[in-house]
Amino acid sequence: MAVNAKDVKELRDRTDAPMMECKAALESVGGDLEKAIKVLRERGVAKMAKRADRETAEGTVRVQVGAGNGGGSAVVMTCETDFSARNEAFITLADAALAAAAALAPEEATIDAVLDSKAKDGRPVKAHLEDAANAIRENMAVRQVVRFGGTCGSYVHFDGKSGALVELAVDDAAKAASADFTSTLRDLCMHIVAIVPPPAAVDTSGIPADLIEQEKEIFIKQAMDSGKPREIAEKMVAGRLKKFVSERALLEQPFVKNPDQTVAAFLAAGAKKAGLGKATVQRFARLQIGGS
Repeated sequence: MAVNAKDVKELRDRTDAPMMECKAALESVGGDLEKAIKVLRERGVAKMAKRADRETAEGTVRVQVGAGNGGGSAVVMTCETDFSARNEAFITLADAALAAAAALAPEEATIDAVLDSKAKDGRPVKAHLEDAANAIRENMAVRQVVRFGGTCGSYVHFDGKSGALVELAVDDAAKAASADFTSTLRDLCMHIVAIVPPPAAVDTSGIPADLIEQEKEIFIKQAMDSGKPREIAEKMVAGRLKKFVSERALLEQPFVKNPDQTVAAFLAAGAKKAGLGKATVQRFARLQIGGS
């Protein structure tokens, strides 16, 4: 059946789909606007599936901390090109995903939970993702969701490609909301983003055993390549392993803005200055577009 230009325009305005696709969708459902939206979404899902193997190496990191530094949320949204990462529809989508993450309890915050959450208009975030992907014509996804409770701090690099969120337990949560300690938290997160090698755990006890074993084998091979028998090589690597573990433990790393001071010492000084008692890092998340 013939459809009028007004309906085609309205469908295009609501879906951002190309004009001819809007016209064809309306014709296929007898001019019913809501059914046409469904048709476009169904077709869009198929197009997204065809795009799914394309690399999503661009995107944006979005982080927010609650009032008084109470609780924090973060999402990593990816797409294929930097141009699309700066697209208004993509930014709006990232903000909707972040708001959805912030509304969830920390133990419930997963990618699927965020996608199933309702945006301001009552539609699930997943539907908005499909709309944006079809409008921009790129594969895009929510790649990481983080939700922390407790006292939190955050940092996002100026290009929006990397960031960090940290959670602490403190003796006085009210004083943790001060400007001084907020600055301390921001600098701590900046360290997590900037330091090389990046921290793998809060302290040495948290360094994953498989990561240590992997490094041990590398060190042993290097020693054996230099002519040492394996039993000798295994004895030689103990010191190197100890150094490796301390280099990857956040609290033992030299603070990026003052290498003469460890992160633990920097944090303790910040907590003392704020008068909040003891501040203990519980966990952190390093957020990165195109890497880990």
